[in-house]
Amino acid sequence: MSTTILYTDIPTNFNVHPIKEDLILLSNADAVKRSVRNLILTDPGERFFKPKLGAGIRASLFENISRDTEWIIRENITDTIKNYEKRANLMTVSVKALPDQNAYSATIVFSINNNVNPITLDLILRRVR
Repeated sequence: MSTTILYTDIPTNFNVHPIKEDLILLSNADAVKRSVRNLILTDPGERFFKPKLGAGIRASLFENISRDTEWIIRENITDTIKNYEKRANLMTVSVKALPDQNAYSATIVFSINNNVNPITLDLILRRVR
């Protein structure tokens, strides 16, 4: 059974296929998963001509680790995916503080359009100086 490719994206590492000598494309779930990850790690103002695009969680990573900060990060992720990634049907977003690592663990569960299988994206959100 072959799967129909609905969505494709170019990966950020620009790997070249050894035989075709063309870029290796991400397709379907991998493409949407990469897009969601990029949206979450983007701050508003980073993309030209789209100043509101991004979750803006970087500033929250420098706040004290607390349940309030977990809630703010979760809401920012939820709003960003709902507003900017129309290919993803968001199911759940959970954020857990990792105080010993000065980080947060985010788990995002979504499905892509025309497919009900859930896709899970796990991220460690850590501040960088």
